[in-house]
Amino acid sequence: MVLSRVKEDLQKLGVKPEDRILVALSGGADSMALLYLLNGLDYFCQAAHCNFHLRDQESDQDEQFVFDYCLGKDIPIHVKHFDTREEAIKRGVSVEMAARDLRYQWFWELVEKEHFQWLMTGHHGDDMIETFFLNLARGTGLRGLKGMKPRNGKLVRPFLFLRREDIEKFCNENGVPFRTDSSNSDVVFQRNNIRHNVLPVMNMLNPSFFNTMLHNFRNLDEAWQIFEKEVSEVRKNIVAEEESQMLIPVRLIVEHPQKRTMLFEILHPYGFNSKTIDEVVDSLEGTPGKQFFSHTHRLVRDRYNLILVRRNEADHRFFYIQGDEDDIDDPFPMSLRVFEKNDDFTFSRNPECVHLDADLIEFPLHLRHWEDGDHFRPLGMEQFKKLSDFFVDQKFSLVEKEKTWLLISGEDIIWVVGHRIDDRFKVTKTTRRILELKKKT
Repeated sequence: MVLSRVKEDLQKLGVKPEDRILVALSGGADSMALLYLLNGLDYFCQAAHCNFHLRDQESDQDEQFVFDYCLGKDIPIHVKHFDTREEAIKRGVSVEMAARDLRYQWFWELVEKEHFQWLMTGHHGDDMIETFFLNLARGTGLRGLKGMKPRNGKLVRPFLFLRREDIEKFCNENGVPFRTDSSNSDVVFQRNNIRHNVLPVMNMLNPSFFNTMLHNFRNLDEAWQIFEKEVSEVRKNIVAEEESQMLIPVRLIVEHPQKRTMLFEILHPYGFNSKTIDEVVDSLEGTPGKQFFSHTHRLVRDRYNLILVRRNEADHRFFYIQGDEDDIDDPFPMSLRVFEKNDDFTFSRNPECVHLDADLIEFPLHLRHWEDGDHFRPLGMEQFKKLSDFFVDQKFSLVEKEKTWLLISGEDIIWVVGHRIDDRFKVTKTTRRILELKKKT
């Protein structure tokens, strides 16, 4: 029954016997059964095994087990070793999440490098139900509750209609060897806790709970498709991409009847969870300036927009410009030119090109970002002005402030690059030589 059902489903999913298939092989019953079935159906397949080094000798024994099995069946196998705990610390995620990310990153590299048409895993129905409860506890929204698809692009999961016990029974009846991960009984891991403590209660309440959940997943997936279409329309209509940042108008989000859900779907791909989204929504009626962080991105509540940018440590580097340089490339392309002032000279009206009195300039110049306490005399003013106040007058967002470069001569700001020069360094009637600075785009 299992053999015929898998064969029929693979045909429906578009998998052909001559296609190249990469099987994710852990050594457990599900992946061993999958490799056994595909090999028995004469599909062209190879195996990929990850050694995460999380269970000391057991991890190495798993590797030797799958290697010996594939060798005996003349199935090519790829093996990769990972320092999973170190990667988890480096990425600031759980060991489980790090293992998942490392595994799939390598799998897809193999798929591309070896020209496989499909990547197949032994995920089954119980895996899908456990993931449902995990995501329910984490608050991942409808996206995380709709279950897995038998096919998602090149990823195929032929066992989603099966229970774990069905697969183990198949292995035992057909002499398919498999290894049992000793950590599967450790309820310290969230998935194991759900498997051993939550699901037995659900099965007691409803003996047909497995089939009920498969039915629920079909309904949730259809609801998700309707919802995804609406989210796509909202994203298209209100989200703007501008250089390296994303802008979401505060007013349009405030007016949307499902603002929390929409914001979650827009922002969760950038690492923001439901708790943070609640805080963002609560800030929409408050004072601008509040910031929110994920591991990879920063969201700023500006006056009119929510501004999303990648997280970067503050850039305190200085970029020096010598007096004999005509062009620079870092931190942005800019040309420099000194020439004698003559009667034909006209000032540039382009904010990206400025003219200064060259004899008042002290080289080397340097470029840096603004700091607290910075001040200058904006062109046309007789008094000094704090740069922070200038930014307010120009209605700069926090992100724009941090991205703005200052050109410094000695201890003085001579140009807020792209915006305003200092009045003390402007070209006057007494100017003999002119320094032209032109920011290239």
